[in-house]
Amino acid sequence: MTNPYASAGIAAAIATLVGFGAGYQVNRISTSTKVTELEAKITELETKAAEAEKLEVPTDDEATAALQKTTFKGSSMRISGCQKHPIIPGVVCNGTVSDPSGWSMPKSLPFAKINGTWAYAN
Repeated sequence: MTNPYASAGIAAAIATLVGFGAGYQVNRISTSTKVTELEAKITELETKAAEAEKLEVPTDDEATAALQKTTFKGSSMRISGCQKHPIIPGVVCNGTVSDPSGWSMPKSLPFAKINGTWAYAN
């Protein structure tokens, strides 16, 4: 006759091995799912970061229209380049400001887009 304790011990060992194997498999599937979710999230964040880097800047006509509403009435601006304003929302554009008399001077002027329209932000 076989020893009942030996049979119980063998059954316990087999159950433990099956439990470890199942746990390992579930953990592997769970980890794989989490990795896939994290990769998708990273791709989404990279896309958002790339979109955020695109700087919206005014055209020469938009900058001129913004200046017309200020003390620069009658002036026009030809933009040579813009960068993000370091303090306020908007951009700082470098260019040449000309008035109707022919006077022109290089300037760096701040602009902000308010309700879809560029405004001189001084």
